Amino acid sequence: MTLNKRPVIAVAGNPNVGKTTLFNALTGSRQTVGNWPGVTVEHKSGSYVYDGTTYEVIDLPGIYSLSGGTPDELVARNYILNEKPDLIVNIVDASNLERNLYLTVQLMELGAPILMCLSMKDIAERNGLKIDLKHLSEHLGFPVESYTLNKRFHADVLKHKIQDALAAPPIPNQISYDEIVEVHLDKIWQGILSQNNVIDSALDKPLATDLYWQVQKTRWQALKLIEGDKEYLLQLSEDARLEVEKEIKAIEKHRGQAAPNVIADDRYGFIRGLVKEVVKRERPGNFTFSDAVDKVLLSGWMGLPIFFFVMYLVFLVAVKASAPVIGWIESGLGWLFIDQVGALLQMAHAPYWLQYLLSNALGGGIVTIGSFIPPISFIYVSLSILEDSGYMARAAFIADKYMRRIGLPGKAFIPLLVGFGCTVPAIMATRTLEKPRDRVFASLLTPFMTCGGKLPVYTFLAMIFFPRRADIVIFGLYLFGIVMAMGTGLLLKKTIFKTEPGNFVMELPPYHVPTFNAITLHTWFRLKDFILRAGKTILLVIIVINILQIIMLPNFFSPQREKTSVLELAGHAITPVLKPIGIQRDNWPSSVALITGLFAKEAIVGTMQSLYSESEMSMEMSETKENKPLKLNIQERFGGWKAALAYLLFIVLYSPCAATLTILFKEHGIQWSIFTFFYLNILAWVIAMVFYQIATFSLSSLYWLAIGLVFLSIIYWNLRIIGNRNESTT
Repeated sequence: MTLNKRPVIAVAGNPNVGKTTLFNALTGSRQTVGNWPGVTVEHKSGSYVYDGTTYEVIDLPGIYSLSGGTPDELVARNYILNEKPDLIVNIVDASNLERNLYLTVQLMELGAPILMCLSMKDIAERNGLKIDLKHLSEHLGFPVESYTLNKRFHADVLKHKIQDALAAPPIPNQISYDEIVEVHLDKIWQGILSQNNVIDSALDKPLATDLYWQVQKTRWQALKLIEGDKEYLLQLSEDARLEVEKEIKAIEKHRGQAAPNVIADDRYGFIRGLVKEVVKRERPGNFTFSDAVDKVLLSGWMGLPIFFFVMYLVFLVAVKASAPVIGWIESGLGWLFIDQVGALLQMAHAPYWLQYLLSNALGGGIVTIGSFIPPISFIYVSLSILEDSGYMARAAFIADKYMRRIGLPGKAFIPLLVGFGCTVPAIMATRTLEKPRDRVFASLLTPFMTCGGKLPVYTFLAMIFFPRRADIVIFGLYLFGIVMAMGTGLLLKKTIFKTEPGNFVMELPPYHVPTFNAITLHTWFRLKDFILRAGKTILLVIIVINILQIIMLPNFFSPQREKTSVLELAGHAITPVLKPIGIQRDNWPSSVALITGLFAKEAIVGTMQSLYSESEMSMEMSETKENKPLKLNIQERFGGWKAALAYLLFIVLYSPCAATLTILFKEHGIQWSIFTFFYLNILAWVIAMVFYQIATFSLSSLYWLAIGLVFLSIIYWNLRIIGNRNESTT
């Protein structure tokens, strides 16, 4: 097959229908991830070669319609309208055909050439559903294929079907509405729009095929005007807008309901009739395997305990299974990058500072990164299994009741869940929430979720201070962050965000067995991103830390004014503030680690690994001076598990990294970035201080506890003031 240009394939479908599985099967590892221009919705693209032709594949966001009510819907709609892909592969859940066909109908109205792929074929058959593919294809006007995407399928078969569809682009059938609606639709279509009152720059571009020209230019726009689409209404002249409103009122008078509901009802009427014709039930009833499982997993008294138990198992497996692998990696990488590199540098008679920088610092940083790979890999594998099986969608459903108590819809659980990977995409994910109030509210809670950058810190210190109970400590820190998020949510609900949250409607995908390929690809892309991001950060921090460590200045905190490193000076400067949480004067490296953690949480481990390995390093240091082992040095400086745990509690809560504050600024404005920085730092200090003072109680503890109470009171009254100010301006 010879094509004049590189064909572009867009993959579209509802969430949780196997869209990503199909995209991965087509493109394999040849894919890139970024953001759509102008927005923070994830953009995923890839390519594959078939029969000598390279095909570009675009994975559109998972959406339920093209109404443009959310950023995801707007991105998908604008891409199809403006870029005009050569073919849209529409993934439809065969076990839930009626719900999925709503998006298909809108794609048909857009005039797009479509190839439909029915997924979840095995689940549909298990539920007693038999779909007449030929009959369905005749009604829709384009080919319909059926696959079981959650099991290995031959991607070459689909690639051949795509090739055939591109050679002879199918023309979708036109959906007919109520007779009276069609009359008024035709008046808008042929009368108002034909007068070129709509200005759409996209229509001036060369069209990919004549298919878009046949339907999209006028009828699609007429439908959007009837639905009250603001983007198109604002493009009309004042006279044309009045004419459109006249036709809309006539439709509403005829049907006795709002025009957007009229269009939606007619679409669903077409869909229900179609489903009735093409779907046969081989057995009565609709009680499925997923329904049976959900009776237990979604029950009021079992759902939440099961969820926490499942998450505990994730961390238990991650810690226990990775323990022996960590030892092998540390030994192997330590021998290669520390021992052997150090020996080579000694043979070359390199200066001691260069030996330390390349062998101990950089080599030790590589060993540190390597030691994180096993536990993080097991966590990513576990989360991929839970996501692909359909359980994570249930977790959002379980959370809805509790989320609404703190003033958020259950849908906000998804961004919070994303926050366990990284806070930046978690804040981006809040764009799927309809109400701006919910987006800001959810964004403020995402930093409480333990991101991938904090996990290495938890693992590093838990293995040192709680080697036998590291899994419980790590799980407890995750749980503590969730509890504090709920507490903050209640506080914000009572003070700043007093209005009601948006409604929550979410489709629960059927349970199915995850595929090995999907789990592997999901894990690999997440792990690769972590290694590259964390690796660059940790190594860069180690270089900077060691450079600052050998720059000497007079110690202003000592009567003798002896020379000391810039880092030690910075550590000594902020250590008095941290003394109430157990950080003593000689433990200044932990203070420096918190500073570098503001740039990236992964940097905390790199800083500690560098400074505690040789916290007394200077230019005059002897090559023969013996250093204490890293773990022993850390244990002695903290003085016990109480200070270490208070330090961990501080890390759970304190300010997110600079990238998170930046995305908060871009999404919601500078005021919320400043609020997050100060609120979380003060809260972290108060909570860590309260824990440490109670754990090491003395008379002086009463003084610090009183100060903590004062800080909490100040926070509360400031939030009340902000809330009252917001009420007065709305």
